[in-house]
Amino acid sequence: MRRRASGLGQEQEGPRASGLGPRAEKKNRSPRPFAFAAILVTFALLSACATAPTTTAPSGDWSAVRTARQALTHWQMSGRAAVATESQGWSAGVTWKQADQVSDLNVQGALGVGGVHVHSNGESLDVETSKGEKVSGDEATDALERSLGVALPLASLRYWLLGVPAPGSEAQEDLDPQGRLASLKQNGWSMTYDRYALQGNDWLPGRVRLESGPVRVKVLVEHWSL
Repeated sequence: MRRRASGLGQEQEGPRASGLGPRAEKKNRSPRPFAFAAILVTFALLSACATAPTTTAPSGDWSAVRTARQALTHWQMSGRAAVATESQGWSAGVTWKQADQVSDLNVQGALGVGGVHVHSNGESLDVETSKGEKVSGDEATDALERSLGVALPLASLRYWLLGVPAPGSEAQEDLDPQGRLASLKQNGWSMTYDRYALQGNDWLPGRVRLESGPVRVKVLVEHWSL
């Protein structure tokens, strides 16, 4: 593996995914009680559903790939996600749609959570929960954390899902033999990329594992659209 540290602020500032600043990355709170055994089963199922890792066709120069991927403004992904703390968690279907600075995140069927819709135009944040609660601004950030049980770093997650560091802050990168991102450390989170799928001429993540303290997140991507 090759390891690189990147000062990304000078390469590509890029649009932020939403007005989801540092408040969205504050200390996590646990969701409603949930059997830890079920969490382990959920993570196991997401692992079993993933396809075997691809090992052919190098993805090209990493610096160029990273810059181009950070500049993407229109894309969509859908799949499954599982979130676990030390003893609690949930799983759900997820979709993320990005159009310029407009971000739409839907979490549906979360075990013990319900669902939540997040919308941002880059300046404001709106959240609607499965209970019909609609809030904006700072209240929306708090409502999102209450609904999910964790404070996910959504502003950075936009880039992490694409398999690149978020621009504007230092990151530690490890590449696989094909020149794709294998692991990433940034903003207090550690990411592992162990599945990729060929989308056109691009290798995009098929599975991403994220960890920060006791929080573990696993995203299994079922469909990409660029």
